[in-house]
Amino acid sequence: MNSISHSLKSKLFLASLFLILSTTFASAQIDEAPDDVNDEPTVPIDGFVITGLVAGSLLGIRKLRKSENA
Repeated sequence: MNSISHSLKSKLFLASLFLILSTTFASAQIDEAPDDVNDEPTVPIDGFVITGLVAGSLLGIRKLRKSENA
């Protein structure tokens, strides 16, 4: 039973990772607007998104491991 839940957790983790990375790559595509558009310059969201995702993942894994040991 424990190996089944571990297998399910790993599949869920990989599926979540795939979805997060696929949306990141999809939104990173360059959209070239025509030259006659007077838009305000956009502000890119840089490294803090990735840092937050990594920190959240590590905290989540840590909490899962603590709950398994308890």
